[in-house]
Amino acid sequence: MFVTITFIRWLHLVGAAALVGGMVLQLFVVSPLLSGIDPALRGKLAKKASDYYLPVFWVSLALLIITGAFVIFDRLVSLENMVFPYKNSYETFWLLKLSFVGAIGLLGILIARLSNEIRGASKEQMAVTEDVTKISLLENRKHRLRHVVSLLRNLNVVLGIFVLLWAAVLQNIFGLLILR
Repeated sequence: MFVTITFIRWLHLVGAAALVGGMVLQLFVVSPLLSGIDPALRGKLAKKASDYYLPVFWVSLALLIITGAFVIFDRLVSLENMVFPYKNSYETFWLLKLSFVGAIGLLGILIARLSNEIRGASKEQMAVTEDVTKISLLENRKHRLRHVVSLLRNLNVVLGIFVLLWAAVLQNIFGLLILR
């Protein structure tokens, strides 16, 4: 059992590194790189980057949820018959961590939908060549959507870092419970 749970925890860490590392890479490398590129090419490159990263994001998130369920089950079974002052803290921090993971997933869905709206506005803008007002409105819409997506990505990175922080807190609380 020790080898199995160790392997599951290792998979959990790999999933966390891939998820948070990928979000940080998108935020601090890919986005600044794309902002300096010609707008006509930017959309295609952003789509290509998303096509590569989205499967990593969703597989990592699924891996984290599945392995996290095993880890928390193992921890809660270990604490089942124990009565300690920190036990409720452990469960509270665990629920907080789980809510952050859920928020990361929901924000991922929202970011994907808004990115599709940006692509749709770009296609519509290319189709409309004569109406300057409509082209301007579409450009303003794309600009606003890009700003919102950027803010949501920042929030997702912050939530990912909080999840890692909460994991460390949970590890310390668990250590206190077991060592007491």
